[in-house]
Amino acid sequence: MKAPGWLREPLVHFLIAGVLLYFGASLLSPVPEAGHVIVVDDDALATRLLQQTGTTDRQAALRALQAMPAADRQKLVRETAADEALWREGRALGLDTVDGVVRMRTIQQMRQVLTQEAASDISVGDAEVRKFYQDNKAAYAEPASASFSHLFFAGPDGKVRAGAALARLRKDASAQEYGDRFLYQTNYADAGTEELAGQFGIGFVQSLLALQPGPGWQGPVKSDHGWHLVQLRELTPANVPAFEEIEGRVREDAMAAKRNAVTAEAVAKLLGRYEVRAR
Repeated sequence: MKAPGWLREPLVHFLIAGVLLYFGASLLSPVPEAGHVIVVDDDALATRLLQQTGTTDRQAALRALQAMPAADRQKLVRETAADEALWREGRALGLDTVDGVVRMRTIQQMRQVLTQEAASDISVGDAEVRKFYQDNKAAYAEPASASFSHLFFAGPDGKVRAGAALARLRKDASAQEYGDRFLYQTNYADAGTEELAGQFGIGFVQSLLALQPGPGWQGPVKSDHGWHLVQLRELTPANVPAFEEIEGRVREDAMAAKRNAVTAEAVAKLLGRYEVRAR
């Protein structure tokens, strides 16, 4: 049986090939999720964790997910979904480009857009600034600091040698001939407790804060490295500066906190346009 003449036309062949390619692509590539549905699975959550921690161990991230409390996991789901929503909205605004790191840049840009729209006219009054200071006093606390010299005694007999040296120092004021070489400094001026804890260990810092400043040598005091005799010149206890001393800094912090809160509300409102599915 002879085929109709129109079946031999090149244009008909082209149309048939196009139809076949369309259905083939449909079978190989599933229909994407609806535009307002965000699916957050373990893989997406692990990626989010790796971005937050700056690490690359995906298996460790997946194990952390398994051990994560439900409330923390829900928070992570919401943060991941918010990023996806921002990404989609950013793309809709044409903020994306073709390089590989554009997703995070687009998310950041979208946050900035939301912040500019939502927080452009906010301000903080004097009462708000003072309340922020009262509510966040601990954040402004300055750690205790100490000015002192020390002699270091290493080894298993360090405590015995330190004790003997102390007895001699109390008779002879010269300390030049005593002590071993120490990894860090011998003399400290207004050294904060965090710095000292990093060099000597927290136990040494606790013992140091219990000493009374004075010209004499005290100890032996144990550190993570050995034993020390300490000449504590000055000890400044931890304190919170008065509001008047740091008002400018507190005002900036209060403004930043208010801006962040407004931005978070805007992100939540945006996320409300989406249906979030955790699986």
